[in-house]
Order: sequence, then C-alpha cells, then structure tokens
Amino acid sequence: MPPRRKKKQLFLYLKLFTPIVLLVLIAAISFTVYAVNTVTKPNRSLLAIKSFPKKLPDRWGQVVSFTWTEVQISAPSGTLTGWLFIRGAGLPGIVLTHGLNSSRADLMDLGYRLWERGYNVLVYDLRAHGENLSLVSTLGAIEKKDLAAAVEYFKSYKVPVANRQEQLVDQNRIGLYGVNIGAYASLMVGGEEDTVKAIFADMPYDSVREFAHLRSQEILGLNNPVTNTLLDIGLQIKESNIYNTGSVRSQIANYQGKGKSVAVLIAENQSRAAQQAAANLVAAFGPTVCERIDMPKSRNLQLAGKDADLYNERVCTFFAQRGFPVLPSLPTAPPEAGKPAPANETDAQTSKEAKR
Repeated sequence: MPPRRKKKQLFLYLKLFTPIVLLVLIAAISFTVYAVNTVTKPNRSLLAIKSFPKKLPDRWGQVVSFTWTEVQISAPSGTLTGWLFIRGAGLPGIVLTHGLNSSRADLMDLGYRLWERGYNVLVYDLRAHGENLSLVSTLGAIEKKDLAAAVEYFKSYKVPVANRQEQLVDQNRIGLYGVNIGAYASLMVGGEEDTVKAIFADMPYDSVREFAHLRSQEILGLNNPVTNTLLDIGLQIKESNIYNTGSVRSQIANYQGKGKSVAVLIAENQSRAAQQAAANLVAAFGPTVCERIDMPKSRNLQLAGKDADLYNERVCTFFAQRGFPVLPSLPTAPPEAGKPAPANETDAQTSKEAKR
C-alpha cells in the first residue's frame, strides 16, 4: 500500500476513534469523581446528641448515680467530642466507636449498660459525624489514628480520690468496641496498642480498600475490576498516602503473640459480601484468638427494644468473659437524669486548645 494511502487511512482511524476515546476518558473521570465522593461522604447524624446523656430513657434499671462528663479530644481529625461515663478510679475502661452514618448518641444505651456493669466508658463522634467538623470520612485511614488519640486520652484521664488525683482507667484492662469503620479502627489500634486486651468488632473489614469496594457495591451496585480500579485510583489521588493505611491481617501476629481476645459479630441484615469480609477475618485470626458471634442485626443502624437488649447483653458478656470483671451486684437507687462530673485538668486544657 502506498505511504500516502496509509497516512490517509491512519487519519480516518484517528478521526473516528479519537472522539470515542475522549468520551470513554470523560466517562471514566466522571465516574471516579462521583464514586469517590459517594463512598466517602457520610450522612451526618446529630440525632439526639444534645438530649443525651442528660436525660436517660425509661426502664434502664435502678443504678447508682450516673456520673458523666463531656470531653474534647485533640486528634488528627481535629477535635473529637465525646462523653465519658465515670464508674470509678482503677476500673477497666472500654472505648466505643460508632459506624458510618451514625453518632455517639446511637451507642448511648450500650455505653450505659457497660457502665452499669462496672466499666468506665468513653464514646465519641467519628470524623465527619456528629459534632466533628470534618466533611468526609477516610473509611478508617485517619479514623484509626483518631481512635489511638482517644485511647491515650482515656488512659491519661484522672479523677479526684480523697485528696489526690488517680488514673480513671486500669491501664492493663482496656477494651475496644466498634462498628464497620469503628471495628476496623479498633482492630488496627488493638494490634498496635499493648494496653488493649479485648476487642469486639461488629462487621469489620480487612482494609480501607476493601471497605471502599463494599461501599461501591452497596451504593452503586458495582463491584468489578474496572470500577474498583477507577475507585482505587480516585481514592489514591484524593487521600494521597493515607489510603494504603494497612490491613487487619498485618496485625494478627500481635494478637496471637500477646494474648489478646477478639469477637467478630456477623449480622444477618448485612450484605453477603460484607458478611464474607468479616468471616474471612475470623478465619485469619483463628479460634484461639477470635470467636465468631452471629446475630440478626448490626449496630450500623439504631437498635431498640429487644434487639438492643439482646445485642448489648452479648457485648457485655464478651468483655466479662475475657478478663474484664463484672460487678456482682449494684446498689439500687431511683433512676436519675444523670449528673455531669467536674472536668479535670485535661478537659480544661483540651477545651482551650479547641477554641484557638
């Protein structure tokens, strides 16, 4: 074929296919931007935050005076607002981390039940949830660093005893609880932090990448190599080096070698893909470290009535059986609306920092 004719054909091919390539490229970029924004932007929940824990729900049992304080925690995501339920100096402590599209108010009843059993409890708002000012979730990447800051705050918190200040939490008996993002963060921090001895993870996943793919399937109905690759590229660009933040599997040796205990809850009301992701972690941890708990519902949504009672009792039982003592009996008194505890020096300092 003459060179002139070859050039003419090449020009025709370029003229024909260039618009198609451009359309495909535009579609790919548009999908990537939309998918990244969709999977990382939660529905902010402020439900009932201002009415708890000042007003306790009815029929929550007859307990001793409910002592609590609102706290401000300095963390990578800015100021994390939380509640600290104070049971007493030197007792075990449990940090509760809610899931996507939730807030600390949704864990109020669980926190109260744990407090009632004899634990100090810290529950706080994740980034981009509740009263936190961040706009997007990082699906666990920064959230695990926020949880680590919350654990350090909890460990350093002191309360007045007689004429001195004492540590609120027993440094050797700290537990973590979390739902999806909170579960991932709890398992990551639990592997890295020696003082954490027991972790209850509701529908956890192995990595931020895996959760992004699960979110894409749940919201967009897409979970295939092409769309997942585009989503991965978009998150890498948006979140830079925090996207590859590590996997739960990489922490398993720390659990096996340090005598930590894990419970993984797998809920019937979640997708099969999410259930499988959680089940894979159960198998990876092994029976000596991890027990699998099957329940009808996850706390990724609010629970009430018998569902909440069944769920809360299961969480309390896990911590009681894993070396965190439960008070054998509690003094009875008429239920009170709860009274705030005076802020300690840490609260005052953190509040000043938050105002700057």
